Amino acid sequence: MSRRVLGIDIRNESVSAVLVETSLRENRITAHAHFPISNADDAQTGIQAALQSLADEIDPMGCGCMVAISADHFSYRNLRIPFKNAKKIQMVLPFELEPILPYPADELVIDFILLGTTGQGDQSEVFAVALSNQRLRPFVEALSAIHVDPEVVTVGGLPAALYLAAQADPGEDRLALELGRHYSTLFVIAGSRVELIRSFATAPVGADRATTIGTVIRHTLIAHGESVASEFDPLDLVITGKDPGDTDIEDVLAKMLDLPVKALNLAKRHVIVDDSADTRTWNPSLHDGALALALMAIEGYSGLNFHRGQFAAKRFVIKHKANLVKTGILAAAVLALLLLNVVIESYTLNRQLNGLDRQITDIFKATFPRVKRIQDAYQQMQINVREAKNAAVLQTETAAHVRSIDILNRISQSIPESVSVDVSRLVISPETVLISGNTDGFKAVDEIKSRLERIDFFKKVTISSANIDRSGKEVRFQLKAEL
Repeated sequence: MSRRVLGIDIRNESVSAVLVETSLRENRITAHAHFPISNADDAQTGIQAALQSLADEIDPMGCGCMVAISADHFSYRNLRIPFKNAKKIQMVLPFELEPILPYPADELVIDFILLGTTGQGDQSEVFAVALSNQRLRPFVEALSAIHVDPEVVTVGGLPAALYLAAQADPGEDRLALELGRHYSTLFVIAGSRVELIRSFATAPVGADRATTIGTVIRHTLIAHGESVASEFDPLDLVITGKDPGDTDIEDVLAKMLDLPVKALNLAKRHVIVDDSADTRTWNPSLHDGALALALMAIEGYSGLNFHRGQFAAKRFVIKHKANLVKTGILAAAVLALLLLNVVIESYTLNRQLNGLDRQITDIFKATFPRVKRIQDAYQQMQINVREAKNAAVLQTETAAHVRSIDILNRISQSIPESVSVDVSRLVISPETVLISGNTDGFKAVDEIKSRLERIDFFKKVTISSANIDRSGKEVRFQLKAEL
């Protein structure tokens, strides 16, 4: 029995779609389309017009629809959660994310990737992704206007990264880059999982575009290397969404990152026959994102999903309505089973909701044991956390405060011009200052440390590391100064 899957890739500047008919024998592309979003002043109107053009050309009825929206609409955070159980992690994520995101927890749709345990009790490393309902709603409404209720709404570019992760050998690291006209997205693939996503503004197509992208990738890899315990050593960089004007981007990125750089071209990799009836040629740069969405459903890759509110049974009935009508008695039996499934699922959800309420109350009691009267645990926890934050602000306002600009000025004045130093990274926190860079020898590192120790802001200065770089001509160092 064949199945039809429609992948719709909604970017800031265009909408692409690929319809794949899959069976036990083969996967076959039966239609594909690409529509620019022409209304730059009103993005919502432009998306609605592009989706309507898509529906006029490719009928979505009876298809399993997979949708991706541009990665710059999402927020990404690496967190450490004191649980291993996925349900518990999902329960506490809103509380963890609310203080660091500009939206209330009840206005967020949140999903996560479990990266592993930290080795410290039951703590887990989690890569959390959040999307506000305010940003999600216009896309769902625009899709509903063309009678599309997607099975999955996910991060643009992520399905292609999941495909690469699934194809990688054990322990093999890779990088995936989705290029866009205004925003690009980098995916860090460690082994068989995506452990970092970064969306960043991209310069217009031109001479400096590739250099700017390469610089952002290098900075991201440096920061990622300092935040994880394991060593990340990518085999290559795979790019999608290449603009015709990006003529030299592979060569520039390969030289800057010292990595092989190649385009994805999923249709060629997956041996999918292009049987499209239209005369337009297949363009991997335009269609790989939508094709990766369809493959995610066909191959069963597990990824992020921000549209879980609809019952799976409802989608099944709509998708197979014609077959149910033709089969008569079998249709009645299937319908009865589906209704029973809805009843059981509703009963199960009610039990889960009651269980979640009890867990919220237990967390509140464990966090605030002095509170004896509990009426609304969630609301009371928000109030208590807000009061704790206000108390912390009042306490820090009385402490001594050193401006970052003063620290920078004193560091600049303390290091003489005779010492050749290139500072690549400077991180100022309330308690410490981390300085990373390159200099011409170990004596120069000692000289810099000695000079910094004379600054009255610093209590103690230590050399965290000092190593000769790959060229063998310079010493890469890191200093830590305590305020």
